[in-house]
Amino acid sequence: MRIIGIDPGLNVTGVGIVEVAGNQCRYLHHGAIRTRPSAPKGARLVAIRDGVREMARQWQADAAAVESSFVGNNARSAMALGEARAAAIIGLADSGLVAVEYAPALVKQTVAGYGRGEKSQVAEMVRLQLGLATLPTPADAADALAIAMTHWAHARLNALGARL
Repeated sequence: MRIIGIDPGLNVTGVGIVEVAGNQCRYLHHGAIRTRPSAPKGARLVAIRDGVREMARQWQADAAAVESSFVGNNARSAMALGEARAAAIIGLADSGLVAVEYAPALVKQTVAGYGRGEKSQVAEMVRLQLGLATLPTPADAADALAIAMTHWAHARLNALGARL
């Protein structure tokens, strides 16, 4: 099974792809979909949708996971993030995938063992767990890999629970 993880953002949307076989999670790809801040918002959202759709199709993803919204104090940022998330989810849907959402704290807890960990800790744990020589960059792509790994971990737990 191939899992695509998405860390949505209006400027940079991280993408991470892992392949799962039994109890093994193997790195396949990571990258970022970048939009120009000077471009019209509609064009940026279309670029995110199209980029996510293309990555899901290119890597033949079987499952998809997206980081759920984090609502901070800045309403404008929260709106932009929500719009980017929607564009990514539509791109996944265009590829025939249903996006499962994971809260940022759950992703950090699952991958780094601490729900309030720093981005650098998450990136280092992704590097170690996937056996990468260097940290995946940009940070959004490292987060996307962590989201894909979280989906794998929670799918395994759910499967074990169903058997009990």
